[in-house]
Amino acid sequence: MSEPQLIITQKKSLFWYFAWGVLTVFLLYLSFYGGRYLAIEEQQETIEKAAWLEQKLAEYQQAYQKANEDLVMQTQSAKVDTQSNQQLVDSVKQLQETQRQLEAELKFYRNIMAPELEQEGLTIAEFELSKLNQGETPRFKLVLTQAGRQEQFLKGEVELKLHGQLNGSPTVYEFRELGTFLPKHFQFQFRYFQNIEGNIALPEGFIAQHVTIQAKTKGLRKNQTAEKQIDWNI
Repeated sequence: MSEPQLIITQKKSLFWYFAWGVLTVFLLYLSFYGGRYLAIEEQQETIEKAAWLEQKLAEYQQAYQKANEDLVMQTQSAKVDTQSNQQLVDSVKQLQETQRQLEAELKFYRNIMAPELEQEGLTIAEFELSKLNQGETPRFKLVLTQAGRQEQFLKGEVELKLHGQLNGSPTVYEFRELGTFLPKHFQFQFRYFQNIEGNIALPEGFIAQHVTIQAKTKGLRKNQTAEKQIDWNI
């Protein structure tokens, strides 16, 4: 039978426990107010962006009104040549298009600051498809927002799938298969909104029909899901 062993442990002093307690409280304080500072800074950037858009929209509205008045005056004048008149028509159209884009962007930022009452939580706000030139690959832009009470950061992943026909058979591709993407390109973490965008290359012979979007949060006490289907329109 082995002899009993005497184990000596060093008793921690009260100062040791006090120091660890202070350090824990400090780290909790730093984490809370650091997150709060970032949220306030992001909110301020959104407010400033909306104010800038309002100013630019007012400037373009004035320019559009002036150009439209000049066009009316030149149209009524018999001395105006066709080329000059056409240039003014083009200017009016360009100003009108810019004004439309500014109005849409301003509406988007206003909805972030004061969303519609029926919306709540993770929302698919926009999904756009574009292709500037015939030879270019299609480009997509997805905008996710948090509607309602924006009291927490949303973190998760989004899954985009392209549905269509290949050689007469129904076929589905994930967007991550159609470009040089990394997993992080389809992840999100935001409080107000986040854009996810990129270019995709369609397989030869594939006829695209529609896109399905599914965004899911993770790590929340009650996770959220947003889904939408968009026709392929380019």
